[in-house]
Amino acid sequence: MQIKEVSSHFLPLQSEKVAHTTEGFEELIKDFVLDVNADLHASSQAQKKLMEGKVENMVELMTTIEKADISLRLLTEIRNKALEAYQDIMRMQV
Repeated sequence: MQIKEVSSHFLPLQSEKVAHTTEGFEELIKDFVLDVNADLHASSQAQKKLMEGKVENMVELMTTIEKADISLRLLTEIRNKALEAYQDIMRMQV
C-alpha cells in the first residue's frame, strides 16, 4: 500500500484560511453582533408566529428561539470577559 502526500492538496485551503483571519478584532466582534441581532430578530418573528397560531414546524421554531438565546448569552459572556480584562489592565501598576 502506497501512501501519497496530501498536504499539497490542502495548501489552497490553508491560504484561504489565512486570508479570512486577517480581519481585525473589531470587524470580528461587529460581525458577531450583527449575527446575534439577526438571530434575535428571527426569534421575535418566530414568537410572533407562535402567538398568531401560524406555526408550521414547532421544532424549527423552538430551534430558532433557542439559537437566539444561546447567541445572546455568548455575546453577554464575551462582553463580561472583555470588561474584566479591561479592569485588570487598569489595575496594573506601571
